[in-house]
Amino acid sequence: MEDIKALVGKMTDAATEAKQYKAILNQLVVRCEELDQQLKSKKITKEQYDSQISAIFQGRQKDLAIKQLRDYINVQLSELDKNASLIEDAFGEEVRIAPTKGEEKVNVKNIMTLNRLQKEKFMREANIDEELLEEFVKRAKKKKLIDVRVEYTVYKTSGYGTYANKLFDKLSDRLVNNYPSLFKGLYQSLRMSGLKIMSKTYISMIFLNSLIGFLISWIFFTLVWKDASVIIQISRGLGLAIVFAALTGLVSYFYPSSVAREKESLIKNELPFVIIHMSAVAGSGAKPISIFSTILSTDEYPATKDEINKIVNYVNIFGYDLSTALKSVARSTPSLLLKDLLSGIVNNIESGGDLKQFLSAVADEALNRYRLERQKYVEVVATYSDVYTALLIAAPLLFFVSLAIIQTLGGQIGGVPVATIAIIGTYVVIPIVNVGYYFFVDAVVPK
Repeated sequence: MEDIKALVGKMTDAATEAKQYKAILNQLVVRCEELDQQLKSKKITKEQYDSQISAIFQGRQKDLAIKQLRDYINVQLSELDKNASLIEDAFGEEVRIAPTKGEEKVNVKNIMTLNRLQKEKFMREANIDEELLEEFVKRAKKKKLIDVRVEYTVYKTSGYGTYANKLFDKLSDRLVNNYPSLFKGLYQSLRMSGLKIMSKTYISMIFLNSLIGFLISWIFFTLVWKDASVIIQISRGLGLAIVFAALTGLVSYFYPSSVAREKESLIKNELPFVIIHMSAVAGSGAKPISIFSTILSTDEYPATKDEINKIVNYVNIFGYDLSTALKSVARSTPSLLLKDLLSGIVNNIESGGDLKQFLSAVADEALNRYRLERQKYVEVVATYSDVYTALLIAAPLLFFVSLAIIQTLGGQIGGVPVATIAIIGTYVVIPIVNVGYYFFVDAVVPK
């Protein structure tokens, strides 16, 4: 019963929060509609309209601020829905009371059925908002409910990892114990990359990858690169297979750091908008942990969402306080910008500062930095465009003009006919260089 009381308390808090923010949202929508009408009837100018809208939403974009308020209300409704489901699970079995003699069986469903007057009285006494209840019922009737909770698993084994451990578990343990410094960087890269693999298992997988690469390459080079002597053929395939296995092991070793760098780049691109979203939620008066829960409930920031998952997981599953959770994630995140943000939030919480004001200032700074970086990349792309024009448009034209002149004179280049060189340049060299240039630009310019 204590658990049920706690769940009812959580439902009451969630319903109160949703009701309050629904009232705020309704007031904002009504005020915006009034301003729209005044603008249409030319009672106010566009400048006055923009000024008043900016004042109402404290400089934030109107559509974004309204969307974020609705997101927060949906989070509270989901919390209400979650606790209602837990209570329903607790009383999942029907309560059956054996009737006494001469007494009819009582149908529980009939007891729970209320007429209109009883329903109004019950809602009034329980302080339940009818509009909020109707919205909750609509959501409950849907087959697929949006649940902001994330099911966390500490470690989920895979068949490949299990097989790698069976083969190389002892070897991995021996190496880790004897050479811990050799794998220190790998451990850090694994944590930053977010790969759901235990460190010792990943070391075993490196050995298994190398073994598979060795066997495949040995068979391939032995069968393809033939020699008059079978011994030489096998030995040569064996040597090349050892080199290929070593390369496979190195690629596997450095793969997590590559994933971490890619993740850092993606977080860097998303972070300005994440901070703006956090600032808007904080401006609505939400609790600090609710800021991260709201970010987690959206699918707009896939790279940053993994780090937010960890924060909410530490608080809700492991019972950390928010400051400790933020410090833990700041130590393992691959993004220095996100680390600075989380450290700043921790300092603000522990010093008792104004989190709303702090996030607003950080959001402005992040947006300005984002604009400057985008401007810089636009200039870089303009430079690459000039290089492309010179190397891959003007140079091939000049080259083919020169070939045409040489063809007219009947000459050759290095003993190769001009027509052959022109065909190779047209169908091989130019397409390969264009594709390579595309991948180069795609790699250096942010997404």
